[in-house]
Amino acid sequence: MFIRKLFFVCSLFAFSTASHAQIEVDYLKLKEFKTIGFGSFLNFSIPVSEANYVTAELGVQYFKDKNYQEVALVPVLAGYRYTLNKSGTGLYVEPNAGYCFGESTVELNDERGSTGDGYANVKGPIGGMNIGYLFEFSGRVQFNLALKYEHTFSQAPTDLFAFRISHAITFRRRDYSY
Repeated sequence: MFIRKLFFVCSLFAFSTASHAQIEVDYLKLKEFKTIGFGSFLNFSIPVSEANYVTAELGVQYFKDKNYQEVALVPVLAGYRYTLNKSGTGLYVEPNAGYCFGESTVELNDERGSTGDGYANVKGPIGGMNIGYLFEFSGRVQFNLALKYEHTFSQAPTDLFAFRISHAITFRRRDYSY
């Protein structure tokens, strides 16, 4: 099945390029399809000031309900992380946007939102928001905990809620001395 192949390839890519696991527990809502799943992602950040970052993210999320319907999502996002205390650590907000690639075996009761084969079309533009807490740097790695919301603007819109445990891989950290 295509969904399993897509999930396997994206998982292999995510885990082979990351030295530490970045995981999330997800809740997906797609019309009558509502279930908990898991995801993995890579989050990269480049500082634009001492406390703010431009971010890029590639993720993979997989869901299967009790009726064996499946959804696999691969969001590609760009965002801006703003720390509220302007220190680069502590509470932050991170709006993001991008495109979500995905496949589904969820059959919709009506024709609206389904593809030619009757399955929900979950591909499309995506927007969301992370709210989290960044811990102090440990070398080039900064760990964080976050809550995430994403909405895919597709023929069959999806809403995703997630709890994340992750680290941001930072390519460089500016040293500001005023």
